Amino acid sequence: MAKVEAKVQTTKIEARVKLVEERVEGEVVDRHLMTEVKIEYEGTPARLDKVLYALKAGHDVDVTFGSPQYSLDEPEEAKEPVTVGS
Repeated sequence: MAKVEAKVQTTKIEARVKLVEERVEGEVVDRHLMTEVKIEYEGTPARLDKVLYALKAGHDVDVTFGSPQYSLDEPEEAKEPVTVGS
């Protein structure tokens, strides 16, 4: 399958989680955590058309959230090896 990519700059994001139980003849056979994510961005829905078409066709869609500020929290790597002891 071809890679489908869409990038939007979100202005708001919300997440809700619920527990869904699968039942067979009244007995719980499995439980799943289902997370619903709502994003808001400035722009038209057409920016997500390829993603929506992939979902409608029954394909799985992987989502990656990123932030330019995320890299600011990572410590810098040591430029020279550090030796401890004699």
